[in-house]
Amino acid sequence: MRSERRAARCGGAAACWLVAAACAAAEPAAPRSFADHVLMATAGISSKAADGGASFSGTGSLVSPRGHILTSTSVVPPDATAIEVMLPGFVRNQARLVAADPDLAVSLIQVDGAGLPCLPLARQVPALGELAYTAGDVDRVMLSNGRASFSRGVVSGLYEVTPQGESAYAGPAIETSAAVNPGSDGGPLVDARGRLVGVISLGVSPLRWQGVAVPTAVLLERFAALRSTDVPLSFDPPAGLGTDPATLATAARMADLTRSAAAIAPHLVAIEVTRRFPPERLPRVAWAAHRGRIGGWEGLAPAERAARFAAFANVDRAFEVNQLLRRPPGAVTGLVVSADGLVLTSLFNLAADTAFVAKATGTPRSFAADEPIQKLLADPPGGLAAQPNAVNGITVILGDGTRREAKVIARHEPLGIALLKIDATGLPAFDVAAAGTSPQLGDAVAVVGRGPGRTPPHTLNAGIVSAPSRLRGYQFQTDALFNYGNSGGPVVDAAGNFLGIATAPIEPDTVQGRLFPPPQLMRWTRAPNSGVGMVARADRIAAAFEALKGGRSFDRIPGPFLGVEPDMEQAFGEDVVIGGVAAGSPADRSGLRKGDRLLEFNGVELQTWRDLTERVAASRAGDAVTLVVQRPSRGPRLVIAGRDVDTLEDLERLKKSLTPGDTFEGTLSTDDTREIEVVLEERR
Repeated sequence: MRSERRAARCGGAAACWLVAAACAAAEPAAPRSFADHVLMATAGISSKAADGGASFSGTGSLVSPRGHILTSTSVVPPDATAIEVMLPGFVRNQARLVAADPDLAVSLIQVDGAGLPCLPLARQVPALGELAYTAGDVDRVMLSNGRASFSRGVVSGLYEVTPQGESAYAGPAIETSAAVNPGSDGGPLVDARGRLVGVISLGVSPLRWQGVAVPTAVLLERFAALRSTDVPLSFDPPAGLGTDPATLATAARMADLTRSAAAIAPHLVAIEVTRRFPPERLPRVAWAAHRGRIGGWEGLAPAERAARFAAFANVDRAFEVNQLLRRPPGAVTGLVVSADGLVLTSLFNLAADTAFVAKATGTPRSFAADEPIQKLLADPPGGLAAQPNAVNGITVILGDGTRREAKVIARHEPLGIALLKIDATGLPAFDVAAAGTSPQLGDAVAVVGRGPGRTPPHTLNAGIVSAPSRLRGYQFQTDALFNYGNSGGPVVDAAGNFLGIATAPIEPDTVQGRLFPPPQLMRWTRAPNSGVGMVARADRIAAAFEALKGGRSFDRIPGPFLGVEPDMEQAFGEDVVIGGVAAGSPADRSGLRKGDRLLEFNGVELQTWRDLTERVAASRAGDAVTLVVQRPSRGPRLVIAGRDVDTLEDLERLKKSLTPGDTFEGTLSTDDTREIEVVLEERR
């Protein structure tokens, strides 16, 4: 707190440098210097519209020592007034608007200053897979920390975007996997040499739900204000940035992943899926357009104008969050695995989404941006009915643009994949059996998707293997970002090994026709780009490939079945307590009950539910296994022929196990532990 108060009393450029000096030495000097280079030129911005009804906030980048700051029109619109800038070190300044271009979604403002730290601009668009950095005044973090948040990722895509919400920009954009959150708009996208390569203009791309920036190469060509002699720009980054061993090693690993992605990219295809109801795009509009539809705006009092803007912002935020649950238009990814037209993809890509249809019309309801939030969240007259949005057709688009109708020949539910077939010959096929390998914890990986554009034709999201085995070894987990575009795409490592197929980016499903309030959004356990992605393992794909080619589908995990589920209140402790027993299951027939604590499995102590599931998975259907069970005691119990007889059901079970002439002995026991034999069955 002492260093913060000292910085707050300083003004001008000196305060920007004090923040760096006050940092604890938690990071090596070279990476910290890179972060300081970016953060000392990153500002928080707030502004108000000229009519006093709306307020905006976000981030900007200092691009000249005279205090020129680049930001987006979503932060400083063309009619903005009362522009306030917070420079690093808690330094507040008033700024004036120099120029704004809504078509480029960019504004240039200026604060008074001289010798201010600034970012040099890049004249070229960075390449796919290059390291990239973002900074942003996310959740007004500069008010508490004195400087912006900082994140590293890669250039994950290069393609064209269309207007969305407050951003009217249409044209080439740079997508990044570095963090972009509310408050990042207008902030910098920086390359590994410390140059500003883009201005964040869309919180997320509507195609892939990742941060997107307008390239500075485009702005230098089309934004007249940057060509003025009054704006002294720099294009030469400081020497030595990004040359520390850790950054160089990361860049080298990314170069290897980029080569691996490029090697498998020729085997990718785009897949278009049509459903009964077309994709739903919620009507996000710019405030200026919405304001123009408000009758009598000029006669409204300032308080009423502010209330109208607050209501608009509330609706826009609801649309923004709920759009994440909608499957956007556009192609997904598949991998060609035979020259005669077999294509692997994710089952998610072929799912019948849930459509909420108005009972009165039989179609999904439509939404309007000028409706109050209460009406948007309420069901329409007559109510809604949930229906599957069934798949009507599947089209595979080859690399040369040729379109072929496809059909599903097999599905594998545990792996989360499907095998498609198109009529074709001589396709560049990827040999999944020969190239597959097992994932290793911590290995660097890339999820490769068919890109929305033509150059480059693919996208690349990098991460690591965060869990090598999930779902009984059928899948593994990665923190590489999944989205609607790369679902179904291959996952490769830096050595070029094929590790698997990216599965669903969202759980439990996608929807349309209804808006969900925040409490109901909690049912989605995983949203796109959550950092938890499941991959169908290549070794399991290879093992099932011949069966899939023959048309065999798998709707369950093969193997033995016990028939119990955990008590969720104790599932993460050290007790293996049964929370439910499936009717007719081996566990049910052997007399296992809800509340039983399982102590041992064939003499092996059980401490977690994972211990139990692994022991069951290692067994075979038909195996007789002995479980040591602790059951809450209600007093002495009768044990006949080694079986507990507590209830009439236990007695009936004993009678069925005996044959005429059998003899047996009984005892009265006060021990609350017992052995129960269960014969495992094949999973039904």
